[in-house]
Amino acid sequence: MNTNNNIPKQKESNNNIRFTFLINPTLLSQIKLISYISNQKLYETINQSISDFINNYNKSHNTNISNLINLNSQTPTTSSPLNPITTNQSNQPKTK
Repeated sequence: MNTNNNIPKQKESNNNIRFTFLINPTLLSQIKLISYISNQKLYETINQSISDFINNYNKSHNTNISNLINLNSQTPTTSSPLNPITTNQSNQPKTK
């Protein structure tokens, strides 16, 4: 008799968002095969591939994309294309 039916399943924490994109069919077949061979879920393999790409980009361009994108956790002090700061004209000192 199977007594495992009463054991509640543990819920996995999933912080992923749904994202739809276009991909070359050959690349999709390859990433699916890699996922199957490595015994991972497809989204895990794709996440790892994107993470590896970003790490490679950071190394080759001597930058850190996470610092550039992480705009919500810091109060900006300078304007940038990713985070423009608008100035309130009423607070500007008047010039004569």
